[in-house]
Amino acid sequence: MGLSCCAVLVNYRDAAEIAAAVASVLADAPGIEVRVVDNSDDDAQWALLRSLLPPTVHSHRSDGNIGFGRGCNLAVQASSADCFFLVNPDVRLVKGCTAALVDVLARDATLGAVAPRQFLDAALQWRLPPSWLPTAVRAWATERARREPTIRDRVRRATGAEALRSWQARHAPLRQRALSGGAVMLHRRVLDAKGDLFDPRFFMYFEDSDLCMRLRRQGWRMAMAPEAQAVHAWRNAPHKQGMMEDGAAIYFAKHYAGDRWLHKAHQLQHMPPGPLGDLEQPGQRTTDGIALEVPTALQQGWVLELSPDPLRQICVGHLGTGAQAFASYQTLAHFGEGAVFVRLRSSNRLERSDASEVLARFNPPYGPPQEAGAHPSI
Repeated sequence: MGLSCCAVLVNYRDAAEIAAAVASVLADAPGIEVRVVDNSDDDAQWALLRSLLPPTVHSHRSDGNIGFGRGCNLAVQASSADCFFLVNPDVRLVKGCTAALVDVLARDATLGAVAPRQFLDAALQWRLPPSWLPTAVRAWATERARREPTIRDRVRRATGAEALRSWQARHAPLRQRALSGGAVMLHRRVLDAKGDLFDPRFFMYFEDSDLCMRLRRQGWRMAMAPEAQAVHAWRNAPHKQGMMEDGAAIYFAKHYAGDRWLHKAHQLQHMPPGPLGDLEQPGQRTTDGIALEVPTALQQGWVLELSPDPLRQICVGHLGTGAQAFASYQTLAHFGEGAVFVRLRSSNRLERSDASEVLARFNPPYGPPQEAGAHPSI
């Protein structure tokens, strides 16, 4: 008998988006148990949500905006399923995703969690990066990288190699250090002693990092299943930076209180950042996007990476060949009003990642030349 599964979604004043996500789940896995928790704390939103959801979907109204983690816990405690598929409102499943994830969990008793390969776009061209597990040493290395060119280049190479390993995985599940809570399936066996997935101290952000740290310390493995695919329409959200910082503070206080590497990281934060070291390589604006010329040495296989971070630690990536690499304005719109830091490099993992690479920076506005004002080439 196969594993039973419950899809869990949390709504905050976005009933239409949640309804579309639920429709995607049910189209992929008809008959699956679905539970939606409403954190909106709004009578009209609750009524709208219930009117948009199919009658088979279980709706739970929380006591106010209790946060993502506690919302998931509420749904999990109401279900007797063997595994739980957490699905963000902006996620759409590609056919076969749920079944592939359930199969991976059923076949490997050492796995506590598995995630699909995630794409930014419905055309399945732009791959989202693998998740990283925050540690005190990594925090220190990141602060050094923002100030020391040698460390900056080493961090770029390391994160670039990690991303390519994930993006080029073919069939077998690929072991991961951490997984994002935006689209992940977890087995019931990883619930804590209270029957919860998440530590309720986290309101939003870093609750998934905390969960992954607990799973690792308990000996559970995590993996990405390349044959399971989902579209996650991530958008850069600087206005949520405060919540991210709050989540990070709870996480590091819980796992790294008094750690000397974290102390070193905090000391470095008082120093000004160093130069980015980027060449302002031109990209040609067209009616549809921005094009980059690909050096001859890269034309047999390249990866174009876009990031809101000058270190390019968190990138979306597009694998391609040929003399031109292209980022559409629709893709660039996911980065909001900020600069987009670009890297074009070889997709051959046996080559040094900085060999013949092109570094660039795209500046807003992201639109055709007639809309983009005086930004014809960058």
